[in-house]
Amino acid sequence: MTPCRSSLRAGFTLMEVLIAAVMLAVGCIAILSCMMQCQRLMLASKRFESAQLVLQLGEMAHPIPDPSQVTTSGEDVMSDDLLNVNETAALDLVSELEMELPRAEREQLQDYTFERTVDETDDEILQWNGGIYAIRSTVRWGGNNYGAKREELNVIKLWRKKP
Repeated sequence: MTPCRSSLRAGFTLMEVLIAAVMLAVGCIAILSCMMQCQRLMLASKRFESAQLVLQLGEMAHPIPDPSQVTTSGEDVMSDDLLNVNETAALDLVSELEMELPRAEREQLQDYTFERTVDETDDEILQWNGGIYAIRSTVRWGGNNYGAKREELNVIKLWRKKP
């Protein structure tokens, strides 16, 4: 009795095993790449969320005043102390507001700063736009360790000094 032809070829050839291993490796690399990208995106989202919190803290500690409260005019508006806020650490804002934050949140806000300035505008543009000033609130973070770049979030609000 001779063995039938199908029983002689019961296993996989070396070439089939190598092709399957390469396909599996490519799939694993693709999945790991996607996971790393997802992790980077989640970290960036967390930093941006913290920046929004610092922006809110800055606006609560130093609200943009009503135009009637600002007594300066013209060029002086751009240097007014009520409108301009020097760069302030986020933890100092928390202290100013007398807020209680959990230790984890305090550590998270450690490298963040808040600043607000009035953008410079010449008199001709002010007359053209009806005396509207651009007030720029800036939150900065990062850049302290491992060569990370300093990032920032800018929010511009329009403010008009009533005549």
